[in-house]
Amino acid sequence: MNSVQRQNSLAGRRFSFAAFFSISSILTLLVVVSCGHDSRAPYEAASEPESHVGDAGGMAVDFDSQTKTMADDRSAGCVKCHTDTHDPHGENRFPMSCVDCHGGNGQAETIEDAHPQANHPELFPTSANPERSYMDFMYENWDFVRFVNPGDLRVAHVTCSPCHAEEVMNVKKSVMTHVAHFWGVAAYANGIVSQKRSIFGESYSPQGRPQAIQSFVRTDTGWRKTTPEEAKKHSISPLAAPLPHWEIVQVGNIFRVFEQGSRLGGPALGFNGLPIPVPGIPDKFEDPGRPNNKLSDRGLGTSNRVDLPVLNIHKSRLNDPHLSFLGTNDQPGDYRSSGCTACHVVYANDRDPFHSGPYAKFGNMGKTDPKNPDPTISKKESGHPIAHKFTKAIPSSNCMVCHMHQPNSFVNSYYGFTMWVYETDGDPFWPKVQKDPTHEEFVQGVLKNPEEAAVRGNWIDNEFLKETAPRINPKAKHTQFADYHGHGWMFRAAFKMDRKGNLLDKDGNIVDYDDPNKFQGSVPIVGSSNPYNGLAPDHAKRAVHLKDIHAEKGMHCSDCHFRNDSHGDGNVYHEYQAQVEIRCEDCHGTTTDYASLEPSGPASKAPGHRKLNLESIRNSDGERIFEWQGSKLIQRSMVTPGKQWIVRQVRDVVDPTHERYNPKASYAKTIQRDNKTWGTVPDDHSKLAHQPDKMECYACHTSWVTACFGCHLPTRANMKTPMRHFEKKELRNYGTYNPQVVRDAEFML
Repeated sequence: MNSVQRQNSLAGRRFSFAAFFSISSILTLLVVVSCGHDSRAPYEAASEPESHVGDAGGMAVDFDSQTKTMADDRSAGCVKCHTDTHDPHGENRFPMSCVDCHGGNGQAETIEDAHPQANHPELFPTSANPERSYMDFMYENWDFVRFVNPGDLRVAHVTCSPCHAEEVMNVKKSVMTHVAHFWGVAAYANGIVSQKRSIFGESYSPQGRPQAIQSFVRTDTGWRKTTPEEAKKHSISPLAAPLPHWEIVQVGNIFRVFEQGSRLGGPALGFNGLPIPVPGIPDKFEDPGRPNNKLSDRGLGTSNRVDLPVLNIHKSRLNDPHLSFLGTNDQPGDYRSSGCTACHVVYANDRDPFHSGPYAKFGNMGKTDPKNPDPTISKKESGHPIAHKFTKAIPSSNCMVCHMHQPNSFVNSYYGFTMWVYETDGDPFWPKVQKDPTHEEFVQGVLKNPEEAAVRGNWIDNEFLKETAPRINPKAKHTQFADYHGHGWMFRAAFKMDRKGNLLDKDGNIVDYDDPNKFQGSVPIVGSSNPYNGLAPDHAKRAVHLKDIHAEKGMHCSDCHFRNDSHGDGNVYHEYQAQVEIRCEDCHGTTTDYASLEPSGPASKAPGHRKLNLESIRNSDGERIFEWQGSKLIQRSMVTPGKQWIVRQVRDVVDPTHERYNPKASYAKTIQRDNKTWGTVPDDHSKLAHQPDKMECYACHTSWVTACFGCHLPTRANMKTPMRHFEKKELRNYGTYNPQVVRDAEFML
């Protein structure tokens, strides 16, 4: 062991006892251990221009003074090939050239001179987003990253920040980027660290290196550190450091100290001439189950010498790449880009009109609109956006690409779907003759879909997946299936039932289970111009699909979760709900007051948070989202032009004199703790059985809860698989640890 390896080994052992140190005392240690994964010696370092602001293809640009003639001149070479490729921003207050965002040389005469060249062209054989690129994309040079996706977070401080500086900074600290909530829960629940507040998160510098991010509060005069009281109250982490490697974080197992036997011996067993092992230093000759008179190196309750939870986080697909990386772009319904582009550019990924809105017609294979006039973009290849266009009209299907299982905040329950359980209507999903995959086929299968069952099933095949719903739903006897496939998983619909398992219609009457048409009109036929076969989705004598009421009304995630909920506010939160500023009452009001249209959720009270005035929001058509029309609150769709609805007010439905009075709702909201008195709202809200300051609306207004099936997946610690986070898989030789000390650790404010 050389000096560098010894230094890192000792650093790893010190980290094993992190329970005895405060965050401040282990900060330096975390940086040494975590940021030291950058073993890129065989590759050139990622490049980055020395000057960022206003830089575009080597020319400093003053956007406010750039004329259309100037912009067109700087894009003259681009449009010779990319004909009719318009500005993705639409109508801007100032003209922009292609190179303002993409870099490169917009006046070049050849592709070689115009386009920045990739360090690793094998990753991009075509212009489509590659499949499962993960950390490989971080080893691409800065100019090429900017070229293929100006919205990537490595380059957004140059491309997007000149106009959207606050949004870019906030997104880099958003839970959708650093996922500190996931790393923290996994680390604490498995005994890796001793505190619930996460100190781990995922972030990368412009050079593509793992970096720590810190929490600072924005003030009118500058920035200040988050106080311990603020951090505790608002679920804020002072920092989020890269996750340590799995070989160096395992704490000695105190429950195995008395295990029988040791071939080396020691004072308690009698010396046999061999050296006594040093506590805390692994011994590669130690026999399984026979620790050498010291704490075992194995994990609690396991027979392994690595920390399986951390191993899983680094390697498992359970927590797929977030905004720092490109999407996996490998399954029907599972296509996206990275950074700002991940949300604001739509890759068609769902044919359900409730999930995709006007984008549904473009299919689930991530292909460019056939009418796209750019001749250089393939219309048959997956991994391309529908159009070269940014949008605020973000459909729920874009959200589902990431939020399709529990650790990523399950959106499936909003859709009315949950995990498929392998048996229900299973005949079409399994081959007639059982598959016996080779080891290589098995490994490649679980890289694509982490559930081992898929390797033996038909749904491991993309050709099967892309037509699953329209092919199987008309014949299914027990359920209906979704048309999106995050991780390649199958999702089945949840239906209204009584406690005996009988299907119920909208009036609560039992639906005949043997009726072959019991599902007709309940779940739309995806890809059909007449998705309900002419039937209303709530017609009588049919099963009721339990999607969220907001989804039934045609609302998308972006109709409730606006700028701050999505971008964050600059704080490094380590809980989902901590970043959310919207509450139901903000739009629906309370039993005593109409909607304030002022956010009141957890994030709205956080330090430095800038509340969003809901009445100021406009959709892509320039119309106000919220508008009072007399006593009615109208909300217009963010996604579907011309669509609007009335936002019911709680105060009206509990008022017996109002036309929207609902006795059942009034009873639920006004019943008092004596279980007798109801109908009026007492001045003292503590008398209410369902006190608004102690209950969330969704405690009652949720018709079902998802199960955990599908996330507790099998783990094989002895199977060589590539790294997905923090390190490049080729450089790591499929998990062989070769640490380096990083003296100049990188931090982001």
